[in-house]
Amino acid sequence: MRLLIITLIFSNIPFLGQSQNDFTMHKKTIILGDSSVVLQSKISHSKSNILFLNIHEDEQTSIKAVEHFSKTTQLNFAYLQHHKTRRIHFSSKKTTYSIDPNRIYTAKGRKATLEPFKRFNFKAQKIAKQLANEIIHLVNQYSIIVTMHNNTDVNYSIKSYLPGEDESQNTADVFVSDNWDADDFVYTTSKVYFDYLKQANVNVILQDNTGYVNDGSLSVYCGKKGIPYLNIEAQKGHLKEQIKLVEIVYEMLNK
Repeated sequence: MRLLIITLIFSNIPFLGQSQNDFTMHKKTIILGDSSVVLQSKISHSKSNILFLNIHEDEQTSIKAVEHFSKTTQLNFAYLQHHKTRRIHFSSKKTTYSIDPNRIYTAKGRKATLEPFKRFNFKAQKIAKQLANEIIHLVNQYSIIVTMHNNTDVNYSIKSYLPGEDESQNTADVFVSDNWDADDFVYTTSKVYFDYLKQANVNVILQDNTGYVNDGSLSVYCGKKGIPYLNIEAQKGHLKEQIKLVEIVYEMLNK
């Protein structure tokens, strides 16, 4: 029996009532062992080279922020559906595994994220890699990637990237604004975007694209490939703040 089957289901369904913009939905079902995830794409600006992307379905504030913004603005948005959880679970040879879908874009990242670690096997890694390849295939159709994430009010914020803190090794530069909560910030691989957002007095981090920790994240993949990447991060529940960050980033990218 094949452990990995990919079923592609494409639909072109126009959705009306989007204020001034309609969009088309594309749906891809990816079967992983005995489980599946769905990669949904809502396209309302087919000529745009920008993709907004969510891969942690439990981070609902970020999804709501893009959905709200898309009511009045044309954009392209893709997201993974997997039971509104952060980690994706699947089985291989009667063993259940789980992966973080933002840690699967390098071999080192896949090995580290696959749990339980003691039961690691190459077939399970192959399943994780196939999911990564499906997302990368979508990413490679665009020139600029904007991911959407949420955090909690504990342990992780822009301050995590300051010298001596947990994420400092990933950081080429950081700007902390007095006007924003530390949990609401933008992370980017681009010096041009960093400088613009710093000038706009927004919390912003510039990734070190040569000295980063290889955790298998999409930012690492984009940094290695030279793909302009931004992550709009906000605390769960900070919907207004995340919408405002989307507005600022979108305006910057369309100047």
